[in-house]
Order: sequence, then structure tokens, then C-alpha cells
Amino acid sequence: MKIIAYTKTGCPWCEELKEFFNENNIEFIEKNVIENEEYMDEMVELSGQVKTPTVVIGGIVYGDVGVNEVRVLLGL
Repeated sequence: MKIIAYTKTGCPWCEELKEFFNENNIEFIEKNVIENEEYMDEMVELSGQVKTPTVVIGGIVYGDVGVNEVRVLLGL
């Protein structure tokens, strides 16, 4: 299952989410929307908003989610 995490530099919730993925050996693609404007445009087009973290799991977009929601979505 492909996971994409749209993040922002300095976002504590983004850091917490990345730490969760790494601690649980969950592969993900990080797209930092501050470092790359194309990622911001992509995230807004997918989710309709600018809040992070925004996560795409198996093609489904979850905007402005935290670790607890992602844990449930992944069945952990």
C-alpha cells in the first residue's frame, strides 16, 4: 500500500507522524510542501485545503490528520 505524507518544515504534527512511520517500519513518501511549491499545489488539488499533515493512503486522501487517526486507518 502506497503512503504519501504531505508535510511542512517546523510542523510538530508532521514530525510526530514521520516518527510514527519510522518507528513502525512503515514505508512512506514525504512531500514537503514548504520546500517544493509543486507539492503544495498537488496537496491542495487533492485535499482542497492547505493544512498538514495530509496523508494519502491507498489512494484515499486524509487532510489534517494526526498519528492517532493514521494508526486507526492502518489498523494498528
